[in-house]
Parts: sequence; structure tokens; C-alpha cells
Amino acid sequence: MFHNEDTVEEITTRRQGKIGSIGSEIKQGRETQNLWRVVFSDGKAPGWQNFKNEAELRLIKCPHNEPESGIYPADPIV
Repeated sequence: MFHNEDTVEEITTRRQGKIGSIGSEIKQGRETQNLWRVVFSDGKAPGWQNFKNEAELRLIKCPHNEPESGIYPADPIV
């Protein structure tokens, strides 16, 4: 599952961009993602593209999985 601001690569063209928005719908009480808008920053056209098939994209970097910056002790404080 992708998140907004994830860096992804379009597998066929190898273009990288960030997910700018995610469309979703609710079917049988479950929310499913069904549209990903990727904004490319390489200066080539098109500048953005919608993808309906998640398998067309590969995750490069998810900023949501990175730890917060800051100073942490090497050992936990008890």
C-alpha cells in the first residue's frame, strides 16, 4: 500500500516521482485504493500521471517509515 509523498518508480519507463494523491472507494464496507497520481520532477512530459494498477509502480522510498530525527540515548533509560 502506498502513501502520499512516497517516492515511486513507474516500472515500464523507470521514471521516478512522488505520489501526490490517492483515490479510494468503499466496497462491501472496506476501503480500497484504486487510483494513484504520481507527480514526476524530471522535467519530461507528462508532468504527472494517474495509475489504476498498483503493480505498475515500485516503491523507492517511504518517508513514513523513517525514524524521526533527534538525539536518542544509545541504551534505553530505565
